[in-house]
Amino acid sequence: MNVNRFRQVSRLLSLLFKGFGVLSIAALLLIVVFYFFLETDSATVDIAFSDSPLLHFSDSRVTEADFRFGAFLIAPVFLALSSYILFKGSFLFDRLVRGETPFTYGFAESVKWISIILIVADILLPLLYSLIVNLSADEGFFFIIDLSSAFMVGLILYIVSEILKYGISLQELADDTV
Repeated sequence: MNVNRFRQVSRLLSLLFKGFGVLSIAALLLIVVFYFFLETDSATVDIAFSDSPLLHFSDSRVTEADFRFGAFLIAPVFLALSSYILFKGSFLFDRLVRGETPFTYGFAESVKWISIILIVADILLPLLYSLIVNLSADEGFFFIIDLSSAFMVGLILYIVSEILKYGISLQELADDTV
């Protein structure tokens, strides 16, 4: 394995994650500005779910204004979580650029927490969006359960964190026997 190439790729990924994290914060700030300083009818935020969610119930009596209100409340939560995950991932890549080993419990735990946040957010955000839309609607109902690729990435990262921990325990066992 070429260590210099690995560090270059890690540096590039760190910069990409930081860039997307900054874009997430900028979008979050724009939503706040739209909400507090502009009329909410002149600015809209859309939440895009997959074309074929796992479960979707809706009533035609739920208005577009109800969906916009739900999106205005959910989008900042989503963007805040996204920016946290992106910056945390960037910091992990920065550690690799500096030559630190990923085979530490701290590194593995960081990967594990990123995975848990991805999984939980991907499950709870559509449910929270449904709740907000239903509470703001005068009539009708809306309910969606949707899993995106973030759920699968979260599962893979969780497995990677457990593999890292297993590798650490094997290394400790080997160090103890020598």
